Amino acid sequence: MTKDEALRLALEALKSIFASTHPYREDGTCTINDDSVELSNKAISAIEEALAQRTWVGLTDEDEIDWEEGGNLKDLVKAIEAKLRSKNT
Repeated sequence: MTKDEALRLALEALKSIFASTHPYREDGTCTINDDSVELSNKAISAIEEALAQRTWVGLTDEDEIDWEEGGNLKDLVKAIEAKLRSKNT
């Protein structure tokens, strides 16, 4: 499991637990500890922010670029772009 997959799972669990506990009554008072609500909201925000940040994955010497020798420079650039896109999606 990747870090992003683990974060998505934790986020889903937190939101599910938080939603199912119904921490607020109809009159707006809280049924659980205010500190717990605040901590849960901070955790959800932190996970969402972490998932929004992307870590760039570049090419290594071992990466093979699907390009025919003798092709033009534009084809090489497209092949490199395709390889980078596949590694960073």
